[in-house]
Amino acid sequence: MSDNRLIEIRNMKWPQRHSSVSIGRFLGEDEFGRWVGHTKGDPWQSADGARTGVFLSSFVLAVPWAAYWTACFNADDPVVDVDIVMPVSWVDDVLEIVDLELDVLRNADGRVQVRDRDEFERTRTAWAMPDEIAEQAESSCEQFRRLVERNAEPFGSVGHAWLSRFLVNFDRTSHRC
Repeated sequence: MSDNRLIEIRNMKWPQRHSSVSIGRFLGEDEFGRWVGHTKGDPWQSADGARTGVFLSSFVLAVPWAAYWTACFNADDPVVDVDIVMPVSWVDDVLEIVDLELDVLRNADGRVQVRDRDEFERTRTAWAMPDEIAEQAESSCEQFRRLVERNAEPFGSVGHAWLSRFLVNFDRTSHRC
C-alpha cells in the first residue's frame, strides 16, 4: 500500500502566510493524485512553533496534480472536507498547500455545505488576492460543491476506500471507518 515514506506538509494561508506543519505517511497514488494519511494522535505545530497539538482523529488527504483543491476523508463529520487551494507544490518529500479559505463539506447525513465564505472575502480584501485567483477559487468551490453532492469520485467511495485501508494498516486506535 505504501512505501512508508514520511511527508512534511506545510500549510499556508493566502498569499503565503505559514500556518502549520505536520508529518504524514505517503500512501500511494491513483488517477486522482497522491494520498497521504495522518493517524489520531499525530502531532502538528503552528509554523512558528508557538502552538502545538495532535490530530483528534485519523484521516487521509487527497492531493491532486495541478488543481485548485485538496480533500480530507474522515470517519467522523465532516466525512468529506474539500479545501479550495492554490495548486500544490510537491518537492521530494515536502508538500506545500496555500489555502484560499473556501471549504466544501459533506456530513455523514449527506448534507453538503460551503464553509468560510466570510473568511474568504476578508482574506481577498486584506491580502489583495488578485481577481483571477479569487474567481478561480469561487468557481472551483461551486464545481466541487456539485461534485460532492453527486458523490462523484473521489468524493464517493474512492476516498473512503483509501481511509479504510489506511485505518486497517496504520491506525491501531480506530476499529471503524
